[in-house]
Amino acid sequence: MADFVQESYPQRVLRDMNEAVLVLDRQGRILYANQPATRMLEMGDNYVPGETRFGMNYDQKTNDDFYECVTDALFHKREDIVQTVPYMTASGRKYVFRMSSSYLADGPGHLVITLADETETMRLKERIRESTKTFTMFLYAFCVWMIFYAFWVFMGKPFGYKHMTRGVEVLGLLMFFYISLYTKLSWKDLGLAPRDMGKTLRTAAIVALCSVAFLFALKGVIRLFRPDAYAPDKPFWDIRLFGLPQIAYIFTAGIQEFLARSVMQGNLSRILIGRHKAASAIVLSSLIFAALHIHLGFLFMVGAAILAGLEGILYEKQRSIYGVWLVHWVFGVTGTLLRLIDH
Repeated sequence: MADFVQESYPQRVLRDMNEAVLVLDRQGRILYANQPATRMLEMGDNYVPGETRFGMNYDQKTNDDFYECVTDALFHKREDIVQTVPYMTASGRKYVFRMSSSYLADGPGHLVITLADETETMRLKERIRESTKTFTMFLYAFCVWMIFYAFWVFMGKPFGYKHMTRGVEVLGLLMFFYISLYTKLSWKDLGLAPRDMGKTLRTAAIVALCSVAFLFALKGVIRLFRPDAYAPDKPFWDIRLFGLPQIAYIFTAGIQEFLARSVMQGNLSRILIGRHKAASAIVLSSLIFAALHIHLGFLFMVGAAILAGLEGILYEKQRSIYGVWLVHWVFGVTGTLLRLIDH
């Protein structure tokens, strides 16, 4: 009984490890592979302990770096090698392994390989790196645009709000092409991948209706205390203002939300650290969004910041741009028809 425990104990330790473990002899034959190893390397039924050679039935060219590390340790008898290498299985699944290999010089000279799955960790690092690059590019473009606008104000020829809005739209389009061409951020990272669209739009519709009710109440209170405010000779709700510009505003709303959510809030939430990084991302993106409306004055900037903050909370919950896009468009059109804002 004691001999059985002593003999099986090492295998039981290797079997219960979370990492993939392989034991090779000097000829590259697999003497042992635990369950994580057979699963991740997709060894299947072809694996026969002591007979199957390592790398058999796999694409050597695709996994050249991986096999080079194993070969270096096996044939050159190097000890304690730790490297991070990519690996693609026969089915096409991609991994990033932290490979630790130890050559046991004593006895028959076996090589023990441990593979820790670092795929998600490396993917997260890559997303942070891409988000940092994207947000940095946005800050450069944003600052240049603000300085350009300030210069024309200084020259006594300030832009009208329409030109400023068009400039923001151009900035949004440039950022979209930059992200598409020069980063590896996915549509899911940008909130552009449809995710439970029915639920997303239903929630957004409720929020949009609440915003409509708020704007009606706001104008009612303003008219109560300032009867001469906001064109008192005009209808309270002027449906005649709804036309092609309001329909086209849906594109402006989408581009602005892409900037505020996909470019700013989403990337900030990956870059920032700390327990409250999501809240910080919402606040910072809302302040920058407000700054984009500097041409419309302080009160409009405050309103834009509040709206952006509420939409930021919705985006944080849904991780989809489509809901906040709908809310933004409804809010803007309603404000126009109430003559609270001018689009």
